[in-house]
Amino acid sequence: MTKPTNRLQNWIHRVSTEQRSGGYRVIRAGGFQFGVFLMGTLGYHILTNREYDLLTCAFMTAITLTTVGYEEVVMVDTPELKIFTIFLILFGMGSVLYFVSALTAFIIDGELREFLRERKISGMLEDLSNHFIIAGTGDTGKFVLLEMMGLKRPVVIIDLDRERIAEIEHEYGIELPFVIGDATDDDVLIKAGVERAQGVVFSLGNDRDNLFATISARRLSPELRIVTRGEDPRSEKKFIMAGATSVIYTNVLGGLRMAAEVTRPRVTTFLDLIMRDHDHFRIVEELPVPDGSPLIGRTIKDARFRGRTDALIIAIHEADGEYRFNPGPDYVVAKDTQLIVLALGEDIKVIEKLLKEG
Repeated sequence: MTKPTNRLQNWIHRVSTEQRSGGYRVIRAGGFQFGVFLMGTLGYHILTNREYDLLTCAFMTAITLTTVGYEEVVMVDTPELKIFTIFLILFGMGSVLYFVSALTAFIIDGELREFLRERKISGMLEDLSNHFIIAGTGDTGKFVLLEMMGLKRPVVIIDLDRERIAEIEHEYGIELPFVIGDATDDDVLIKAGVERAQGVVFSLGNDRDNLFATISARRLSPELRIVTRGEDPRSEKKFIMAGATSVIYTNVLGGLRMAAEVTRPRVTTFLDLIMRDHDHFRIVEELPVPDGSPLIGRTIKDARFRGRTDALIIAIHEADGEYRFNPGPDYVVAKDTQLIVLALGEDIKVIEKLLKEG
């Protein structure tokens, strides 16, 4: 299947979803109601040889459609006018009933609340920055989302299926800012704030879609961190050339994890606690040394991390991309480096303050 065909299917899915929505039905009913009103106004104006002005004809149409029983302001004294008025009443009653029923269903079914919420989310998306985008909330994307929520990171969801997002919100009791659309579409990524985001995770249905989405995201945001799910390890070079920062092959990682679980069970349990139990255990976090930090050029011993926190610096990611594991107390903190620390959650903010203020 070619990419244009896939995009066409996504567009058809989106249009059919909108057509089933209460908001679309209300707009359609309102449009039909307006059309009948316009037809009545012009009809009276033309059939009376423009004897009455448009305002008078509009008033006549209004009292006819609503059947309020005011005195006729346009004399219906010809067969043409009488036949026209009969059809206008029939069409008008039908259009009014259709509009009222659509509006009532829109309110009672809760779709008005959903419509207002989507408007609120649109405003929130415009204000978001330095957030994370998760494109695709399937079997993999859902767990990426839960991890991000556990880390209390701001996230935006992109998915074609609004019902799937609603199921996740209901299951876990959370409300999420989201964009309904195709993550390979530039406009959808822009609406999700990709140009202001810190990172994006693509977990779409196949390598082709993830590759197209990666190309779009990299073109829109050259500095963005892009992590994408892959199915075939042979496609890794294509993802890297397209702009992916990292490619995660879930099948490969699953196999490695199973092997580690059966051969080194206590090690994997320990790593699980670090990576997943954020509330009751130490976590591994990467903390960049900000520009202008007073600790640049000073040693780790001078920074007194151990005196102020219980954190352990297990590695330094240096400016040239190399890692220095288990740095000693005499290691000099340099510009454009990142500290990889093992610390309690409450100590992370203390270390960030030390890095910023000294």
